[in-house]
Amino acid sequence: MTKSFRCRDAGLVCRAQVTGETEEEVLGQAIAHAREVHGVDLTDSRTLARHAQSLIRDDGRPAPAGAGT
Repeated sequence: MTKSFRCRDAGLVCRAQVTGETEEEVLGQAIAHAREVHGVDLTDSRTLARHAQSLIRDDGRPAPAGAGT
């Protein structure tokens, strides 16, 4: 099943969504997007990287309550 990450689920005003076949693939794309677009290096913070990883969903699965607020 395809996995996805959306910036808005992390509370950002950003419409970006990255998808991939594995969680690792999606996390890699999300880290690259955060660095290139938002100027944030998630590799410098394990807490931020874990938070981003927790927001990766199987396509069609809703984000956790409170995400993006």
